[in-house]
Amino acid sequence: MAGAAASYSFEGDPLPVAIRMPSRGYRERTPRLTRSPSPGLCLCRHLRYAVNGHLGPRACGGWGAAGGAVVQQETTRPGTARSLRFALTKFRPTTLPATLLTRSALLGRLEEGASKRLTVVVGSAGAGKSVLLSSWAARRQAGVTSWLSCDEADADPVRFWAGFIEAPRGVAPGFGADAAELLAMDGAMSADVTASIANDAARLPAGSAIVVDDFHAAAAGVARNMADLVERWPAQTAQLVLAGRVDPPLRLHRLRLSGELCEVRDRDLYLSLAESGALLANFGVQVAAADLALLHERSEGWVAALQMAALTLRGARDPAQAARALDVSGHAIAEYFIGEVMEQQPPEVARFMLDASVLDELTAESCAAVTGRPDAAALLRSIEAANLFVVALDDDRTIYRYHHLVRQVLRAELHATDPAREVALQLRAAEWLESGGDTRQAARHFLAARRPDRALALLQERVITDFLHDPVVPVALDLGTVDPSLLAGAPDRLLALAADLLLWGDWVRGGEYLDLLERTQPEIPPDSKMAARLAALRSGRHALTGEMDQAVRQGLAARGIEQRALLRDEWNAMVPLTLLRAYTWLEDFEAVDGEVTAALALPSLTEPFKLVLVRGAQALAWFGAGRIAEATDAASAADADARRLGFEQHPFAVDYTRALAGAALERRDFDAAERLTERALSISEHYRPNFEYLALLDRAGIWAARGQIRQALATVEAARAVLAGTTPSHLTRADELEALLRLALGDLRIPAELASRLPAARRGLLLARVALAAADSNAALAHLDGLSPGDLTPRAALTRQILLAAAAIQRGDPRAAGLVGSVLEAARHQGYLHTIVTTAPEVTRYLVEHSAQVQPEPFLERIIAAAMEVRAAQTSAPSSNGLAAEPLTAAELRVLKLLPTTTYLQIAATLYISHNTVKTHIRSIFQKLGVSSRAQAIERAVDLHLL
Repeated sequence: MAGAAASYSFEGDPLPVAIRMPSRGYRERTPRLTRSPSPGLCLCRHLRYAVNGHLGPRACGGWGAAGGAVVQQETTRPGTARSLRFALTKFRPTTLPATLLTRSALLGRLEEGASKRLTVVVGSAGAGKSVLLSSWAARRQAGVTSWLSCDEADADPVRFWAGFIEAPRGVAPGFGADAAELLAMDGAMSADVTASIANDAARLPAGSAIVVDDFHAAAAGVARNMADLVERWPAQTAQLVLAGRVDPPLRLHRLRLSGELCEVRDRDLYLSLAESGALLANFGVQVAAADLALLHERSEGWVAALQMAALTLRGARDPAQAARALDVSGHAIAEYFIGEVMEQQPPEVARFMLDASVLDELTAESCAAVTGRPDAAALLRSIEAANLFVVALDDDRTIYRYHHLVRQVLRAELHATDPAREVALQLRAAEWLESGGDTRQAARHFLAARRPDRALALLQERVITDFLHDPVVPVALDLGTVDPSLLAGAPDRLLALAADLLLWGDWVRGGEYLDLLERTQPEIPPDSKMAARLAALRSGRHALTGEMDQAVRQGLAARGIEQRALLRDEWNAMVPLTLLRAYTWLEDFEAVDGEVTAALALPSLTEPFKLVLVRGAQALAWFGAGRIAEATDAASAADADARRLGFEQHPFAVDYTRALAGAALERRDFDAAERLTERALSISEHYRPNFEYLALLDRAGIWAARGQIRQALATVEAARAVLAGTTPSHLTRADELEALLRLALGDLRIPAELASRLPAARRGLLLARVALAAADSNAALAHLDGLSPGDLTPRAALTRQILLAAAAIQRGDPRAAGLVGSVLEAARHQGYLHTIVTTAPEVTRYLVEHSAQVQPEPFLERIIAAAMEVRAAQTSAPSSNGLAAEPLTAAELRVLKLLPTTTYLQIAATLYISHNTVKTHIRSIFQKLGVSSRAQAIERAVDLHLL
């Protein structure tokens, strides 16, 4: 009986190709329908072919002359005529792009597979499998590599094996002749055909390889016969390579155990940070290190995403728009993922992936609760096995997360296609998390589900408890759906909401809720639990805005209520949390020690609070006072406990980290000081602005120690911007540091003006420095004599001693040697080094000039070596009399103030302007200042007092 004709087609083919299929009846398979080719889809399609190396005419959807050519294979059997036609491109490696990234390690891994029975390359869509194998084939000796590209039609076993037989004939023209005849006679695969193919493979030229690309498209129909072929494969002669998006359904575990399997997997295919940069460079795109790190972090090394980013950036005027280059909203990456991945999945898998995207972490239990599918565990395992962009978070592979970009795509698709279902899924997630005690995450999902009432109810119960117990800093809650006026009759919820905002540094909105709470009716009883908590929050609010005296007053009031009302719960932590920092700011270090004793005696406070927060705050206070050795010991102990308890990235860790950074700077270990300060900043920027302000000042001090005075000045200005809107007294630390930096540049006027804003002791010490810089030792002595040593901290007392020695040196006083000696003796016990050699140039110079007279001794040798280093680095103050060629506009000044410490991307986000606008402003700034680089612009702006 004559077989009916079936029509096979490939996406992009101009016409179907007729194939007679025996005993199956006639069916016509038409080309797959696609959406209208929008610009985003065109880019998506281009990228799909680019990732696979198809950068020729096919990338635009048409076939050139070569692409239209076909290989025809005639196979017949009694009663059946069959004609198979294959495009030549089916047997060619993908065209290597001009932007090819050479990946030597992976190419070496493929070479290692030559002695093994099977090589598999398995990875997600767009991971670069085809390009890797094509580049490997191009590097190999000519005439030994055969190639077969699979598509959906190859799920027919007869068609696949006909193609498999045809592929090596470019190397060995007679390959598979017997197998082809057997296949034609039987019209099906058999053990005889498999054996014949294996026998012919053994006669291929030594070092041959047959690569089957996109094997996943054919695997369902040919796996059994392929497993038999692998068992018979002549590994000593030819290498068999199967590449696809999922593991081939073969007996891989047996091959792995016997050492006969070579594997390249998703985790190997993802690009490293260095490879990501190299790929962008191949596209002609250069980005700053911070922007590259951002691109790599968001793409997680996914080749397709990075190539799309490169295409976007290559056509952009401002290459610093790295974050926007991977914005999935309206981006081709969404089209690529939906078309190449989601539309290829069974409906139940696609639905499961969309539904589960509301979760941050995927477990069988959470996915079952949210999606409603009892087979969630099996589906989760299946999407991992299919390389559908999930990442295991534990060794047992029970907790997963989506690839960052893929989750964004899925969330956007869910929101666009079924917003009502999205709300329902968020509610399920919230209820499941609430049942497991994860109240913070549950509150976030309740807010996303538009149920602010339930979110606030959870905050009311757990806001302090979660803060004290959870080592993971949570994502800030989106409280935009909460209407404060609706909470006037719910003081407990208002209090919890204000506490949450204040704990995470939002003093503006937190203050608004506190104000609303204070206006509630009826009036709050004076000695009630509500009154104590309200006073504690008021204390925290005053501390955040720099009103430290008020913070202390309200904190003590809260404590009084707690004691009278016998309140003993975790809210008791709020008072020491604030007072420890307030007393440190006010330099009342005796009161800090008292607070430490009181906090450690509270039975309701957690171990992390006592061992990390309290001890760290004490370490920072000791360091501020000048008790460096004790501060270092306490901070090191807090660090060890924080790591043991998992709190090293919690806000509790900021104080001890800053103390360790300060100690490192004092011993002039600038690298350690900068590393620790960056760690404090990384925590602070997600937490309290006043912590970020202080950490930025720390960084300015480190840059100044390195000799980068102008960059340090710019950082001081950036620190001020963090606390814009607070009281002037909060900024006195920035004023003092700026004065010292400008004094180092030879400016006497501005430091004298800034001194007027400082407290008495700090003011006297600064004015003495200014007088010494003006060579007025008498005035310096007058300022120093006005300071009583008994009223000074150990650090301030040492600074006074150094300045007295400097005045004596400047006057030629014979007592100078004794004064310098007393300074060194005072410094020895606590380990002062940096302070000694940087406080007064006169003392540094004296130490250098008299170094030969010093008796060898380790501490003094370190002092002398540091003094010589500082002395050698000192330069005369630059002139600052020049003027800009043209005044900068207000907008340009705003950009200029952010330039020293902020990337172009961050400037745009901070000022709510586009990246191109930032670039335009910067070009104008450079032109007006007569400079050609960021560093030159900062230096020139400081000279002109613009920074």
